[in-house]
Amino acid sequence: GFVGGRVVSAAAMLGGAGLLLLSFAPLDQSYAAYFALAVWGFGVLSCRRARWAMLWAYLSGVAFWAVGAYWLTWITLAGYLALAFYLGVYFLAAGWLLRLAHRRAWPLWLVLPLAWVALEYVRAVLISGFPWFNLAHSQYRNLRIIQVADATGQYGVSFFVAMVNGLALEWAMALWRARAGQPAEPRANWKRLLAGPAAVAACLAGLVGYGSYRLAQQTQSPGPVVGLVQEAFPNSIFYENDSTQDVFAAYLARARELVGQELDLVVWPESMLVYRDFDPSIWRRAQWDELAEEPEVMDYVHDMRDRLDQFEGLVRDLGCPVLAGGSTQASPAGQRQKLRRNSAILYQLDGRGRLEIAQVYSKSLLVPFGEYVPFGPGDSFEILWLHRWLRSFVPESMPQLEPGSGPVSFSLAPKSQARFAVPICYEGVFDRYCRNLAYRGGRKQADLLVNISNDGWFIHVQPGRSSPSTELDQHLAQYVFRAIENRLPVVRAVNVGISGQIDSNGRIIKVVRQDDRKAMVAGTLVAQTLVDSRRSPYSLVGDGFAYLVCLVAVVGAALLVRASFLDRKGG
Repeated sequence: GFVGGRVVSAAAMLGGAGLLLLSFAPLDQSYAAYFALAVWGFGVLSCRRARWAMLWAYLSGVAFWAVGAYWLTWITLAGYLALAFYLGVYFLAAGWLLRLAHRRAWPLWLVLPLAWVALEYVRAVLISGFPWFNLAHSQYRNLRIIQVADATGQYGVSFFVAMVNGLALEWAMALWRARAGQPAEPRANWKRLLAGPAAVAACLAGLVGYGSYRLAQQTQSPGPVVGLVQEAFPNSIFYENDSTQDVFAAYLARARELVGQELDLVVWPESMLVYRDFDPSIWRRAQWDELAEEPEVMDYVHDMRDRLDQFEGLVRDLGCPVLAGGSTQASPAGQRQKLRRNSAILYQLDGRGRLEIAQVYSKSLLVPFGEYVPFGPGDSFEILWLHRWLRSFVPESMPQLEPGSGPVSFSLAPKSQARFAVPICYEGVFDRYCRNLAYRGGRKQADLLVNISNDGWFIHVQPGRSSPSTELDQHLAQYVFRAIENRLPVVRAVNVGISGQIDSNGRIIKVVRQDDRKAMVAGTLVAQTLVDSRRSPYSLVGDGFAYLVCLVAVVGAALLVRASFLDRKGG
């Protein structure tokens, strides 16, 4: 039964949400994830009044997201508030299912992981998805536990963490009922309580055994040597006078620190090619010379040619291609207007020693309200008045972009036989999308994931100083799972940080740092990558584990709702 009071239940739910926040980067108290939901669930189940329990289940969820994603306030306050109130619904749904299951004495060590993981997956796909703060992310440093992600995806790790919480919650409720003077548990129920520890122990043994086996495998061989370049420019600087020249000059100078390192590839972060259409085939056209009578136009043309010459000199001195984030243009069929794309552009020297663009990949998964606003011209659901109203909440500094046309496998031939894929910024937090970049037609299409990102949005600029947010550490932690899921090494070049190298077992090898700081610092990093010959089970089945969990959770929820309806009807 439900035997507690309002104050205790509300405090427990808020306390559990706070403990859960402690488990994620950069606080990294991973142990807290194993009992945070038990504390929260105790608050949900210990309250006699269902409405009060559901109210605080929701409010604790809103509080969790409001505190955890505070860095969104620096981009859009309206979007931040809407997201927090929306995501609180997932805590409400989990609490509702817990109470229904508890009333029917279903085993909480099974109900909680089914409910929580199913809701994690729905959150990752609904309304374009927001796969942040999954339980698995709290364990990114526990390598043996998380190796199972190459079979189940990150959701297998989340399931185990939630399972431990469910076991703790089940025992806590049994002890609470006994302390409250309720009748003792029948012998059959105590036997059922003992089934939970056995199941959790078996899962733990399986995870540790599998993880130890995977970590001991000798499947890696030397891959491309990659140079990463990081500068520290908050996004606010991109809208100041002459800032683009400063950014470009800083990246040119920083990249020159890598000259002579015998690299196969050098990587600049997302959007750090600050000039539009940084394409030598455009600016070196002879037709421009016919506009000599228009000084302003020709001055700009000469400036672009000069910058391209500087960039060409850098590529020549490095002796390898350079991958950099910049903007390209697209002309969609049936539209006269050219639309901008957020692209990763690979530059190399052609047979004559001149700079050329070898390959381009354009970001396909755009950030809602950041890179596009729904219901605009050309949208599947075009509602212009709604689009204009929503656009009014988005800063004008955030341009609306056109998505790319699909995955691209970059080649380093003849410098190297390795291939690589480039998830751009937010794309890398989507496991299913990175899988599509890395595997196509049932085969590996990449030996390496190269993430480029501009996390300068998540820097709080104050007079005389700039403060990084927790988003930077949390973004890095996501790529631990992309490495394991696809058994690919990952390198990241990120404006403001955190740039670094992760091996195909999810081990963070090194990051750009100055003393103890990894964010808002400038520097370079040389990564000797190790190509992995393994093909992960996840590459074959994708989110099959998550689908199965969702199916069981939906069936279970339907049975609980039906039973609850029959109880009320019978009463």
